[in-house]
Amino acid sequence: MEENKGRWTIVLLTCRDPAKDFRLPLAEELHLLGHKVFYIFLKRRPVVIDMDNSQEKRVFSLPKFLSFMRHNFRDRRQLLFVNSTNLVFPAMSRMLRMLCGGLWCLDMHDDLLYGRTGYSRVKAQIAQAILLGGSDVVVHAAPTLKRLFPTSRHLGNASSVTAIERPAPDWKKILILASVDERLDFDFLGAAATANPGLRFEIRGHIASDDPKVKQKVDELTSMHANIHYLGSYVNSELPTVLGAYAVTLAPYVVGSPLTDYIDPLRFYHCLNSGMEVISTGIPKARDFGSVLHCVEDPAEVGPLLCGLAEGTIARRNTGSTASVYNWRNRAIKLLDIVSGETSSAEGLPA
Repeated sequence: MEENKGRWTIVLLTCRDPAKDFRLPLAEELHLLGHKVFYIFLKRRPVVIDMDNSQEKRVFSLPKFLSFMRHNFRDRRQLLFVNSTNLVFPAMSRMLRMLCGGLWCLDMHDDLLYGRTGYSRVKAQIAQAILLGGSDVVVHAAPTLKRLFPTSRHLGNASSVTAIERPAPDWKKILILASVDERLDFDFLGAAATANPGLRFEIRGHIASDDPKVKQKVDELTSMHANIHYLGSYVNSELPTVLGAYAVTLAPYVVGSPLTDYIDPLRFYHCLNSGMEVISTGIPKARDFGSVLHCVEDPAEVGPLLCGLAEGTIARRNTGSTASVYNWRNRAIKLLDIVSGETSSAEGLPA
């Protein structure tokens, strides 16, 4: 048994399609570090993936899933649940904790209230309180989340993307890699396109389906501006191909909004790790990155900045070193350090 000393059994709970889930790479790295990892896609019929055989998926009815969980995980030593289900399954999370025990880590990767108002916000606040009450440790992504959850620990996001060679970069084609929703500053993007008719702005990302106004805004933007194009969504496996077609990306986030004050955008990590120049509006996380990306305040700054980058009169800020830092292996190690510290503290040992 000595060879298993320090080996965790880790159950990562998610509510996202694995093809698009940003926590699947974390599960993969935890597995590669030698831990026993189960990746569970919670929905009406939960999907369980044992990372020892990640191509095999087991689909359960809800009663059989609960029986499976109790039988396989109850009272296991060194058992860690990483709960990344947003606010979707608070009751299920508490039920699983009651059935299985273990150490529970809540993944607070964003302000999970997402700017909700009225009755919807009240429901979300209740769900969040239930999840917080059933967690031993909370990890956050953007450092600003520490304001909302003072006892949480910083984990941060990352990317599995590595450097991509671009022998003939096209500086006139700009990628907007985005979850297309109210966080996107449509007015900023439209003004940048109007000021730079010689540039082509290409949007890749999923359009929020729960807000018809967002689809309408995308349609208006592309119809009013001949140099703005929506090219559809993507899955994680397509990222190297998508990113390799561009030398620069623009992240036109709304500034000064609760929707963007607490985000830690994955697209920053994807684009930086791939070797792209990143231009962003000045949301807190963009400022937090410091000098590795370009922050702009006005759409009029975009054109001259791109021209300077293309001609070499403005120095590139992405030196290509981020992939050695902002990768999921480092995040997996950091997560284990955090939960190991919590375990040591609970046992009265030095963390």
